[in-house]
Amino acid sequence: MVSGTNCDFLGEDKQLKVGKQVKAYWCKDGFYYQGEGIITGLQRDNVTVQLQKRVAWSDDYTIGRSICLPRITDRTRWNSRNCVRLLKKMPLAM
Repeated sequence: MVSGTNCDFLGEDKQLKVGKQVKAYWCKDGFYYQGEGIITGLQRDNVTVQLQKRVAWSDDYTIGRSICLPRITDRTRWNSRNCVRLLKKMPLAM
């Protein structure tokens, strides 16, 4: 699946591996959150992420908290606000 912004979500999903750094996006009780974490578990339709930083404006999502999010193969629950994306390393400007 490629989005209108030419983002290859299926290709990115294939690169998910335990131990990789990711950005997690999720919604709970009408609020949207995002945080950086490490993948600790992969299943066919889910990915488990352990947060590495405290999530802003939330006392519930602290360092070490694990959250389970859908992979793109879960077409019912997955969307761009409820997913895991690889953390992009930006090259330093010279």
